[in-house]
Amino acid sequence: MIFGQIISGLIMGSIYSLLGLGFTMIFACTKRINFAHGDLMALGGFIGGFFIRILSSFSYFSLIFGPIIIGFSSVVIERLFLRRLQEDQALKIVIATIGLSVSMKSIMQTIWGPNPIVYSIFLSQSSFYLFGVKIATQNLLIFLLSITLMIILQCFFIYSKTGCALRALSQDRYAARLMGIKIGHSISIVYFISGVLAGIAGILVAPIFFISSSMGTFLGLKSFIAAIIGGLGSIPGTIMGGLFLGVVENLSTGFISSNYKSGISLLFLILLLLFSPEGLFSIYKKRILNKRKIVKK
Repeated sequence: MIFGQIISGLIMGSIYSLLGLGFTMIFACTKRINFAHGDLMALGGFIGGFFIRILSSFSYFSLIFGPIIIGFSSVVIERLFLRRLQEDQALKIVIATIGLSVSMKSIMQTIWGPNPIVYSIFLSQSSFYLFGVKIATQNLLIFLLSITLMIILQCFFIYSKTGCALRALSQDRYAARLMGIKIGHSISIVYFISGVLAGIAGILVAPIFFISSSMGTFLGLKSFIAAIIGGLGSIPGTIMGGLFLGVVENLSTGFISSNYKSGISLLFLILLLLFSPEGLFSIYKKRILNKRKIVKK
């Protein structure tokens, strides 16, 4: 029973991590939070369903076309609404993105209606047993695809020239500008990547959740909590934070009650902000640095 809950938690946690990476990348490069990011995931789910109906025999292409559209939509939102507020107080962007989130919900509800939809890009509906736990093949594919995308993203930031430029931007914006890095162009790249990840998360979550105009608020909040747990601005931390949150939620459902599932996540966030605002990953990082200092001495 416990093993099955951990497996289910890891699958859902991989979605939290995938969506939370958008929050953490945008914060790392702009020091701002985009609270409309979760609604981009919901929009990605709807657009993915549209392409699946059109390309029924080639449903996997929805994982390409849908996220790319969401990526460009994210760039347009940043260029038109958020860029001019970048140098203003952070509260203005918070209010602007919340208003944008409400507007996007209304637009999605007008176009696709209030009724939720469900679909799957994976044709296989089979399942298998692992240590006595029944696992749906599509859920395993969701987990493996999410982890693969996160590994590719991490390699992109470490080994590519553009990734190094984005890391420099996240460390010191003004020094990056002096080194010839185009700040506006780099921020657009960050928004595009975060939008693509949100679009993919929206399509992958469809077999698990019903796609609705309001799902972005719920899953967006969980993904934001995952980013906080791992340390907002840290990609490895966000990945671990999402997986950790998914497992904790599923275990709490089994041992306490599913009614307190969201409450436990929010309680964990409050405790974390009180005692370790930098996230759990930062605590581990500090210990490693302290050990290195002791070794050098």
